[in-house]
Amino acid sequence: MDPIKKEYFCKDKKDKTKLNWFCYEYAFGLYAELRNSKSLKGFYKNRPEEDLVQFCVFFSKRMKCSIFQRLSGQSNAVIFHESDVEFFYSEINPKHAYQILKAAMKAWDELTSWCVTCPNRCISERNRYCHMFDEIDEDGSYIANA
Repeated sequence: MDPIKKEYFCKDKKDKTKLNWFCYEYAFGLYAELRNSKSLKGFYKNRPEEDLVQFCVFFSKRMKCSIFQRLSGQSNAVIFHESDVEFFYSEINPKHAYQILKAAMKAWDELTSWCVTCPNRCISERNRYCHMFDEIDEDGSYIANA
């Protein structure tokens, strides 16, 4: 079963947008980066798994603001905010915050590298309905022939 649930990104039909799918995919990538980070093993060691999952969902959703600023020309880049990490983990030290941001950038680069050849156009068609959400069952598995 996947730790990141579709319900975190779409509670009803109006939420089934391509941008929410992109954020859903980004949360998975961020989760993998943080889970596999040797420099963050100690940070996550005594935290419940759900804490990591909820951070990935939170951070992924917070990225929407930066994505919109980039698309509207208000910014020349997508920006990763340390304040988002500090908001979720109020007791975090700067070293761990930096490692989380580093993992976030790596997850971003990996996901966006797939965007080059992906036909879904999740960013440019961000407000369009996303059928991929319909292809995921309640347990997080893909539904065959959805």
